Amino acid sequence: MIVHMLRHGDTEATERRLYYGSTDLPVTEAGAEHLREMRSKGGYPAVGGLKVYTSGMLRTEQTLELLYGDVPHEALTELREMEFGEFEMHSYEELCRREDYIEWISGDNMANRCPGGESGNDFAARVLREFKNIEARGEDCLLVVHGGVISCIMEYLFPGERAGRYDWQPKPGCGYTVTITPRRVCRSELPDEKPAWMDKGYSFFQNRACEYFPCHKTARTDDFSCMFCYCPLFALGEECGGNFRYTKNGDKDCSGCIIPHMRENFGRIIGKYPLIRQLAAKKNCKDR
Repeated sequence: MIVHMLRHGDTEATERRLYYGSTDLPVTEAGAEHLREMRSKGGYPAVGGLKVYTSGMLRTEQTLELLYGDVPHEALTELREMEFGEFEMHSYEELCRREDYIEWISGDNMANRCPGGESGNDFAARVLREFKNIEARGEDCLLVVHGGVISCIMEYLFPGERAGRYDWQPKPGCGYTVTITPRRVCRSELPDEKPAWMDKGYSFFQNRACEYFPCHKTARTDDFSCMFCYCPLFALGEECGGNFRYTKNGDKDCSGCIIPHMRENFGRIIGKYPLIRQLAAKKNCKDR
């Protein structure tokens, strides 16, 4: 299972360093321009074959559109940012003389609730309840959400690795890719630097002399790769992350899946190889 998590672009509140979560702010024009610039440099995952989610809040919807265009997606409202109640849209300088704020920030603010808002524990329970649903479905997905949400998930997946939850918080437009297998969880940061395999001969191959080229319908024949003629992920069954279906006879039909044949998906395919190794290891253990 592969989960990509991206934080939305800059808003008025991030630029002014205000507490905010439930306030439905748009991405600023400067924030939008920054996202466009980051997109032009590459390094964001392709969305083909991924389930795509936002929190439904305007800033996450706008960020998804700025980075990927109009792609099908769902809103998971439990992945919205923490609600700061009476502290919403105020800065530290505006709040530092309020007794209720001093009590909240200097005490156990994971357990203490903001007046009219959530505690850190309330927030984490809400977010992780939804994330565990995604885990249970085993979906390869893209989450375009919030800094606090991403921090909660990373602290859950990598407990004790950093001093506090918000040490995991990415910058706007950035985030993490996490690969989850039964034996290990590993991560990398987003957007990636240009992958080492990009533009290398070993990552792309075409055989236009093949009678079946292209064996899947596409308008992008120049980017159609024959590298994985027979998809190495076929044996993963439902864990392959592709656009397959099962026939009435129970056979796996991948005729509608073009993911392994697109130039940009080489890294996505080899990223699944740990699952293939596990499958082979289990088979070998049984044979012994």
